[in-house]
Amino acid sequence: MRLFPYFIFLFSTLVTAQPNTDVYVMELMKTDSTFTISNFKNVSNNNGYDNQPSFIDNNRIVYAGSENGQTDIQLYSLSENTHRQVNTTTSGGEYSPTLMPDGKHVAAVRLDTTGLQRLYQYDFTDSNRGNSEVLLSELEVAYFAFYDENNLVASVLSGGQLDLVLANIPRDEAVLYTENVGRSIHKVPNTSTVSYTIVNEEKNLDIFVVDVNKAEDTYFVCQLPVGIQDHTWIDSTTLLLGSGSKLYRYDMFGPGEWVEVADLSAEKIKNITRITMSPDGKRIAFAAEETKLSPAEIVDAHIAPFNNADLEGFAGAFAEDAVVSHFPANTMYVGREKLKENYARFFKNNKSWNVEVKNRIVLGNQVIDEEIATVNGKPTRQVTIYETKNGLIQSMTFIGDKKSSDPLPPVLAQMEAYNNRDLNAFMDAYAEDIQLYNYPNQLSTKGKEQMKTGYAQFFENTPDLNYTVPKRMVIGNIVIDEERITVNGKQFSAVAIYEIANGKISKVTFLR
Repeated sequence: MRLFPYFIFLFSTLVTAQPNTDVYVMELMKTDSTFTISNFKNVSNNNGYDNQPSFIDNNRIVYAGSENGQTDIQLYSLSENTHRQVNTTTSGGEYSPTLMPDGKHVAAVRLDTTGLQRLYQYDFTDSNRGNSEVLLSELEVAYFAFYDENNLVASVLSGGQLDLVLANIPRDEAVLYTENVGRSIHKVPNTSTVSYTIVNEEKNLDIFVVDVNKAEDTYFVCQLPVGIQDHTWIDSTTLLLGSGSKLYRYDMFGPGEWVEVADLSAEKIKNITRITMSPDGKRIAFAAEETKLSPAEIVDAHIAPFNNADLEGFAGAFAEDAVVSHFPANTMYVGREKLKENYARFFKNNKSWNVEVKNRIVLGNQVIDEEIATVNGKPTRQVTIYETKNGLIQSMTFIGDKKSSDPLPPVLAQMEAYNNRDLNAFMDAYAEDIQLYNYPNQLSTKGKEQMKTGYAQFFENTPDLNYTVPKRMVIGNIVIDEERITVNGKQFSAVAIYEIANGKISKVTFLR
């Protein structure tokens, strides 16, 4: 075997700073002029690094799947929607699983915690599941593609870069083919060639193909777009890649450029990588990151469907066990189905409706909206508190606009006294039976004396105590303040909901 210097691959290429990716599959229908995708699905749906998918037939995929810090070869059946682990768990992990030409084994790069890295084959038949054997005893393989049962093309780490080798498995040997290559290596469908990428003078990647049996026969195909590392083949003359949330196609007999063929941003994904095709060309698999919606975006998702009487779209923005309440915690009903029932009646019994957000406070996963709700031409003000989690609204709490005298004076008085650390003036703004809550209704302090005792020490020990109010909402007898607070040189944010009775603050609910 031609010996390559031993370089510890460590975990820098395969493990360190791995993104939280999932494996996605979709169906493809294409002609020369159309490219239609359907049945988009997350098939790994797991926290952690799920990546490097590869079809072993038209119905099954293998990929590197991680859980609790361990990466193993996962096999997924599309028709049965089932997963199973192919390998026996090892200490370092398995990466880049690929079906071998014999159809009975999967090859993968095994990374040891010591840095030792080798290419192994794994039997995934039911009778011998988990059995493994090293394929190339000394070669530090990073990425690879099989040419036939005996030969493969692989990239190996060499002095901080990847070099391309042609390896013969039965002879357990390899020869250097070219230097400074990329990670995307593929057998070109229905040809005797393998494609690889190589770094060009502009530090971008060019795609070349090589005939392993005639290594001198190599030719340039095209350049990958800036920043892109991965490609795959739809057929022997058409390539496909992902960039951001879009797919691009390159036709070797076409315009000579990458052409956008699909925009998957509606599927809430980004950073498409490691793209691959099924053998029959009817399915695409790739790795991508989920686009995380901000709490404000999660809340916004229900407004337009409500205004358009789109019941399914409206309800789809809420969790299955969403809670709908009147402030602070007077539950009206629980669950998406109950919500649909109530709003179906609302849509049926009213002629027109519209909600418009006039003011908004966002604190962590909570969104507080001041809204104008117009029903049958009559506008009313309301404030709604939304709690969000996992891309959905978990709870929706309404605060109505009840008639009341101006609630601001005691709130402004306590704010001034707080910033001056004037304890007596501060407490004078509060009722004798004042109650302090953590949202929605967890009582923390009851009565003026208990409150005064707590704030006395706080004022004394905090010489720089101060808060400002970037946003304020006033509705009925309630004042809602977004507060930016300075305490001993540190700043943090909170929301305080003040309820006023008889000119005094009778209750405060804090969202932190």
